[in-house]
Amino acid sequence: MHEALKQAQKAYECDEVPIGAVVVSSEGIIVSRGYNRTEVDCSQSRHAELCALEKAGKKRGDWRLDGCALYVTLEPCIMCMGLIALSRIERLVFGAQSPIFGYHLDKEILPKLYKKHIKGIASGILEKESKELLEKFFKKKRKET
Repeated sequence: MHEALKQAQKAYECDEVPIGAVVVSSEGIIVSRGYNRTEVDCSQSRHAELCALEKAGKKRGDWRLDGCALYVTLEPCIMCMGLIALSRIERLVFGAQSPIFGYHLDKEILPKLYKKHIKGIASGILEKESKELLEKFFKKKRKET
C-alpha cells in the first residue's frame, strides 16, 4: 500500500486527484503501478486502477491477472470494480472509502459472475494517509477557485 501512496503522490504532483494503484503478483512482486490520469489524458476512464491493470496485462502478456492483488488508495468506483473483476484480480486492498463514488454504493449490481474472482476485499489500509492526501488536494483546489 505504501507503493500505491507513492503513485497517489505522483498524481498529486500532476494536479490529478491523488489516487494510486499497484498490482502485485501472488509471489508478492509488484507487476505494475498506476495513478489517476484523467486530466492529463482528457479521459474519464483513466483512473489509477485502469492504468495499473492495463500495464500489468501488457507486462504479463495476458489481460487475465489470475492470482494478483490490487492495492489502491481509494475505494474503487463501479467502473473500476467491473474492470477489477474482469481482470480476475483475486484480492482488492484499498485505503479510504469513497462516500460519493465508491463501489459499495452499487455493489449489488455487480454481476455474480464477476464477483466470483475477487476472493477478498480489505479496506482501511493506510486509510489516514490516503485521506490526508486527498483532503490536501481538495483544500488546494478550493483555494484556487
